[in-house]
Amino acid sequence: MRFLSSRIMTQCAAQAVLCLLAFNAHAAGAHESPPVPAAGTRMTLQATASAQVPLDTVRITLAAETEAADQATASKALATALAAATKEAQGVAGVISHTGNYGIWPSRDQAGKINGWHGRGEIVLQSKDFSAASALATRMNGNVVISNIVFVLSNEARQAQEHKLLGQVAQAFQTRALEATKAFGFAGYRIEQLDLNGTGAVPPVPHPMPMMRMAAKAGEDNAPLEGGNVVVSVSVNGTIVLH
Repeated sequence: MRFLSSRIMTQCAAQAVLCLLAFNAHAAGAHESPPVPAAGTRMTLQATASAQVPLDTVRITLAAETEAADQATASKALATALAAATKEAQGVAGVISHTGNYGIWPSRDQAGKINGWHGRGEIVLQSKDFSAASALATRMNGNVVISNIVFVLSNEARQAQEHKLLGQVAQAFQTRALEATKAFGFAGYRIEQLDLNGTGAVPPVPHPMPMMRMAAKAGEDNAPLEGGNVVVSVSVNGTIVLH
């Protein structure tokens, strides 16, 4: 019986050792270092393609201002002026209109006492038809005053231009990679990583307003609007492996 017990204990000890070895092997495998990158000389490159694009959208801000002895009167007068301007702007083909900033605030005398109320509200016209927007703003200039004109590039125009530039920037990157390969005496290269970047939202470009104001006051033809150009660019950053 003693011999049998000893044999059983020996077998249990052997199994425990095997389990411990298996656990250690699994743990070692779990903590293995990440695979070593393929051998080669790495180089980071950048290429850019750009083009001038005409700004295709105009935003004209028209403002109404009121003054009154009390807040209710100032608010009512401002609401009436904006309602009339909004009605005039609606239904014009090719022009989108919406309300802008709106505010009523008090004015005070030297003693800090309220002696009146001021109000200011805005109507914003937006269009890709510069002539239609200019004509509408000129007609509305009797009730509201043109306070700001900016030109922007629409998202669809920017995306279309970036799509055109994509092929150019890809060719420019490949040309630069090939030139670097030859310049440093390597036989060839492969692309390891690429990061593509675009211009993103193009900031609005302000437009001087005196010409449009003069045309409206003198009852002349609508002042011409010219948006100018903006630069749209696409760039790519990448890593190549020389071999």
